Amino acid sequence: MGKNILICPLNWGLGHATRCVPIIKGLLDLGQNPIIAADKAPLSFLQKAFPDLEIIKLPGFDPIYSKSNSQVFKLLASLPTAFSDFKKEHRDIETIVKDHNIDIVISDNRFGCWSENAHSVFMTHQLHIQTPNLFKWTYPFINKINNNYIKHYNELWIPDNENEPSLSGILAHPADVKIKSSYIGLLSRFSTDIQEDDKDIDYLVILSGPEPQRSIFENIIVKQAHEVSGRIVILRAKPNQNDLPYNIPENITFFNHADDDFFVELIAKSKNIICRGGYSSLMDLIRLNRSAHLVPTPGQTEQEYLADYLTKKGLFSSCRQKNFKFKNVKCQQSFPQNHFSKVNEQLTDFLENWLNSF
Repeated sequence: MGKNILICPLNWGLGHATRCVPIIKGLLDLGQNPIIAADKAPLSFLQKAFPDLEIIKLPGFDPIYSKSNSQVFKLLASLPTAFSDFKKEHRDIETIVKDHNIDIVISDNRFGCWSENAHSVFMTHQLHIQTPNLFKWTYPFINKINNNYIKHYNELWIPDNENEPSLSGILAHPADVKIKSSYIGLLSRFSTDIQEDDKDIDYLVILSGPEPQRSIFENIIVKQAHEVSGRIVILRAKPNQNDLPYNIPENITFFNHADDDFFVELIAKSKNIICRGGYSSLMDLIRLNRSAHLVPTPGQTEQEYLADYLTKKGLFSSCRQKNFKFKNVKCQQSFPQNHFSKVNEQLTDFLENWLNSF
């Protein structure tokens, strides 16, 4: 009999849910019983991806982001609410563990999703959270909070390579935590190789991340569309919505969401890809061997660091949102040969060995 394994992705955008897909598939292949606990867009996404699995609605902390280029004051002001929500989340998890006979909890960046009555795993690529230059003094404080929550778990999974080539850089290296830690390799929801196609999309814009910045960037794209003679396709990262914008330029096509097959088709048909550069989006692009122009969410230091780090490596190009211009977008079509060639390849063996350890 397989184990009941509760999968709990963070509800800030879709990235944490998409990178849980290969883990869920791997557990199913190994005869386990994954159960999904999620909220908002991740819940809708995973419900569509795994319609036969049990889904539990699990509300979590919902941060409020600023319209400005800095999120520090908003996030600091939200800490009391966050701590309260993490406690409630933990109480909810204990109830779910009891009611559903959960053996293992896997939390993707949800601080409250650990249990005293089940083996608890925390998955993150952010062991060393970066802070803006003007607020470097907050670095020890922020990272002490991060480490104190991680210590509640039995073990840590890091979706990256332990050695070069590393995607996360200093975000996840070194793994200097006081619990067992494992680098499990890069993860992507995609398992098939991209089939090259005629490229009739000039710009594919993949939106993601929290509001209001998601909509601010969408509006920037729409306002600049008249500068582009070619076709623009925008993926809006709204899987639980049906309505689309109206009175838009003729060269723009909107989709609220694309399933995996359609997403890969759009990638194959696109000359240039523009995206936020969230970690899961980067892993998906690497799996599909496509580079992109990264436009980090303003004030989201993780994305800003990754954009700078990977641009210096020559793997992506990037700019800040306030400086975005279509005319400056120039994407290389693929990565250097054999760079990041082992996406998902470590996962099956890792999961099998891990399950055998119980």
